[in-house]
Amino acid sequence: MTEYSVRLMRIQNRENYMFDLASSEAGHPEESIKSLDNSSEKLIQAVRDAYSENWHLDPSTFVKKMTIIDEIDRQNLSDVSGWIYVEDNMPITTNYIIKKCTNENLNLFDFISRETDQSKNIGIRLIIEGEYSSDENMSLSIEEIVEGAHKISSHSLQKYFDKLLHSLTKDTQVQLILKDLEPRIQQIKDAAIPDTQKLSLVQRYRTADERQFSKTLGELLELQKRRNSI
Repeated sequence: MTEYSVRLMRIQNRENYMFDLASSEAGHPEESIKSLDNSSEKLIQAVRDAYSENWHLDPSTFVKKMTIIDEIDRQNLSDVSGWIYVEDNMPITTNYIIKKCTNENLNLFDFISRETDQSKNIGIRLIIEGEYSSDENMSLSIEEIVEGAHKISSHSLQKYFDKLLHSLTKDTQVQLILKDLEPRIQQIKDAAIPDTQKLSLVQRYRTADERQFSKTLGELLELQKRRNSI
């Protein structure tokens, strides 16, 4: 009896350890990110990268980005004929671009040219410490930034806004995913189960020992019954 009791306790401990291990492994952010119901590997990679940088949501910046997305989305990009159109119809986006130029010490023409000619420069740009901080070394004035803006072609502006819309949309998607990632990690941990083959093996050992324990207990009870009847 004692032998089978000890064996059953050991099996129970092993099973507990297996569930603890499964929960621990499932709680890794990588596993939670992989579970996202999204087929975009770029989006998942962006979530993975941002999480590794201890990302946190900046509500004000998030709202600004959503506002820019809404402003661009309301435009018929084929109507964007030049920078004057942008200034007259897209004030929030205009302010965003001017600040980007200020931060990078580029005039509008050079900035738009770079962004449209080199697609690798447009990507998912997450806000870790804030996107609107300026560099004290930047020296171009607003007048210098907008000088030559009339040379920017409508095609370049349309292409830039299309890419910017795509980039900001991905960015906000990533931020929304990250905002809910911690609760998701906990849900996955709570639902985690060990490897089915290993768990099945442990359960077979348990079943065998339980049967032997039950048989031995029955024999013991029968012996006690006979002893009491003597």
